[in-house]
Amino acid sequence: MGWELNQEIGPKSGVSPLLRNLLVMISFAIAFFILQRLTFLLRFPPYERTTLWVPGALTFTALLVSPMAGWWRLYGGLCVAAYAAYHNDREISGPVALLSAQFHFAASAMGAWVIQRLTNGAPFATVVSMLVFVLAAGLLVPLATSTPADLLRWVRGDVDTWPIAVRSFLCVSLGMLIATPALTTTMVHGRDWLRSSGFRQRLEVVALAVCILAVGLWVFATSADSPVISAMVYAPIPFLLWAALRFEVAGASWALLAIAYLSTWNAINGRGPFVGGSTDDHVLQLQLFLMSISLPLLFMAAGIGERRRAFSLLVDEMNERRRMEERFRLVVESTPNAMLMIDPAGRIVSVNRQTETLFGYSSQELIGRPWSNLFPDRFRARSTARVGEFFATPIATGPGNGFELYGRRRDSTEFPLEIGLTPIDSADGTLALVAVTDNTERQRAEEARRELIHASRLAALSEFTASIAHEINQPLGAILSNADAAEMLLESPSPPLDEVRRILVDIRNDDLRASDVIRSLRALLRRGEVERNPVEINRLVREVATILRAEALRRGIEVRVELAATDLEVLGDRVHLQQVLLNLIINGMEAMQDSHEEKQLKISTVQQDDEVLVSVADRGCGVSPETMPRLFDRFFSTKKEGMGLGLAISRSLVEEHGGRIWVENAPDRGAIVRFSLPLETSLAAIDEEPSASIAEATP
Repeated sequence: MGWELNQEIGPKSGVSPLLRNLLVMISFAIAFFILQRLTFLLRFPPYERTTLWVPGALTFTALLVSPMAGWWRLYGGLCVAAYAAYHNDREISGPVALLSAQFHFAASAMGAWVIQRLTNGAPFATVVSMLVFVLAAGLLVPLATSTPADLLRWVRGDVDTWPIAVRSFLCVSLGMLIATPALTTTMVHGRDWLRSSGFRQRLEVVALAVCILAVGLWVFATSADSPVISAMVYAPIPFLLWAALRFEVAGASWALLAIAYLSTWNAINGRGPFVGGSTDDHVLQLQLFLMSISLPLLFMAAGIGERRRAFSLLVDEMNERRRMEERFRLVVESTPNAMLMIDPAGRIVSVNRQTETLFGYSSQELIGRPWSNLFPDRFRARSTARVGEFFATPIATGPGNGFELYGRRRDSTEFPLEIGLTPIDSADGTLALVAVTDNTERQRAEEARRELIHASRLAALSEFTASIAHEINQPLGAILSNADAAEMLLESPSPPLDEVRRILVDIRNDDLRASDVIRSLRALLRRGEVERNPVEINRLVREVATILRAEALRRGIEVRVELAATDLEVLGDRVHLQQVLLNLIINGMEAMQDSHEEKQLKISTVQQDDEVLVSVADRGCGVSPETMPRLFDRFFSTKKEGMGLGLAISRSLVEEHGGRIWVENAPDRGAIVRFSLPLETSLAAIDEEPSASIAEATP
């Protein structure tokens, strides 16, 4: 149960374990001794037992509220107290009392262990746990306690063995049933009740105690010759019910204990309804009376407490649910998105204010209507089908899951939106919480971003217009020269056809060369939607190197391309990846613009696990430590005429493809810009340095 008896004695701090154990043992022995001596006053002469034995309940209570490891202290205190209490007693000697204490402690320990195991440390909390308590404390412990003495009487052949056995059993059982709940609840919860109870509750306790005392004295102190004495025995019942209804098991137990003491004391002194006839008869009648009112009252009190706690728990759950619903409502109302609640039939149950603002309808106009009315006609069937799929398997789907539609406002204007669905359990079943995101601004931002990327690409290519024109004019000039030569050869009387055929092959090759340059330029200059397709990285590097070949010659830069021996495919947009490589190559060339040493630009690809690594290394002055952290920031540039967008856009495009980009200084001279992209398929791992490479130098 987790309650320790030594907590009732005093604080543990500053007290040694030996002294603390000794204090517990002495305290329990004193309490048992005093209670046992007071019980002697309630003996029915010439019997050695009274109507109920409360000291046994003290032992049982101490075992219930103490950890099992400390039971030995209670055993020691019981032995000392039992011997001392019965020392020089006229009915029971000290050694006999000590022997009886062994059986009593063993029986009580067994009963306490059973109750702790079966009631989970709460023997009076429910009707079921009260039943366990009654069976253990009211049947098991009394039988184990009184049976040894009864067997001894039976073996000796004493007269009235069985009537004495019944009275002995009821004496122990009544003490356990009536006093144990009173002592246990007081020991465990008494201090908390005094701190938490209000004035009215304490006043009610006092009034109840006065009423029980007054009625008890009136009933049980009345002369036995009174003609209404039999009917008066029921007078305490309303006050016992009052105690049970208002104060549950604790109140019922203390009220029963008061009635038991009042009836027993007055019966010993020849007053009340339980006087008359033989002593054996009125003792047994009194015990049966107490047992008949105790059991129903204890079970009723336990049931009341159980129902009250269940109701309190239900009220707490309802209040918590109400608070959660209120918090949920506040969150929904404060969110910048439109939020709707719809039922499985697709009808709108509730909306927030943002929904009214976004669609132009009031909440009264929306609630109860099909939510498909918020979409244009061409999207209504799709929205209805989507809701049906969601309620078939209610799993949360957030925005960005591909469920993009167009909404229709009250004025019939359309706008792009995105839908997220979340299942919500309610009293009416599962509902769908719909989050509607207006994508108008996002689409505008995306369009502006595409324009910026396209403008950056045009700006980069515009710087090399002359070089690109030369790259195209060179094959065109060769085509013209070869065509003139072929025409001259064909005008001769015997044209050399083999020579003409070779000229035609050269014309075709020059045409293909010019066509490749023009095709690559058209791809870079176009402004289209992002397309994700397989892209072979080595081929892409060759295409960009071809476009910038003339510019490299003009600047006097040697371009070396070292490609992995294996084709490396990634999933992405070819033009965007070309733009990244174009920006990095241009930056590398410009980094070597003022260099008087050998100008060399190296472009390489290599596979690393499930990624492809592309590197662009220059032989410039490198990157300073102060500049390195800001290199990819927007509008930051180390060039006077630069806008600071090239590397920022490159990083954005690489990250969109699931990769990363970074810069590091070369060991000897210059800087190396690297970016990695995930491969489309998983390929066999190869060494970081390729087994074979292609070294291409510009002519």
